[in-house]
Amino acid sequence: MFRRVGLAAAVALMLISCADSMESPEPVEKTEERTAITLHFNAVEGLNPGVSGHPAPVRVRVYELRTSAGFLRADYFTLVEHPRTALGPDLIEYDEVLINAGQQVRVDRELNPGTRKVGLVVGYREVDQALWRTVLTVTPRHVNEFAVGLDVRAVRSDGSVNPAGTVQ
Repeated sequence: MFRRVGLAAAVALMLISCADSMESPEPVEKTEERTAITLHFNAVEGLNPGVSGHPAPVRVRVYELRTSAGFLRADYFTLVEHPRTALGPDLIEYDEVLINAGQQVRVDRELNPGTRKVGLVVGYREVDQALWRTVLTVTPRHVNEFAVGLDVRAVRSDGSVNPAGTVQ
């Protein structure tokens, strides 16, 4: 009987020593992929000329949107002065950045998970003669990069920027 108890104790000690030397597995953490945007603005030297022809800075408003339908229907002044009224539930968030002539600006922004479109509105002096808005389509759970050109009286985005820095 002592032999069986001794054997059982020896086996138990070996199992405990084996288990003690093993590392416990790391807990699995749920990592949510984020949705973000990087905007590479490139403003031309003659940006937003006044009566004298001298360039002037522009204010670029960045709108996070669920859809772009209301954004494309609204007029410039309503979007700028009353964005929540103009866009209703399509508007998630908005911000702005001031860009000078000849300046290159990079804007990095975390996006709300519900953002599917990003609308840009540029405050040109002669808004009635300018192409003042554009819409960018965002891929959820990715870092989206776009090259945005600010021309004399027009905003344009030729497409997304790939990791090598070239426009797709």
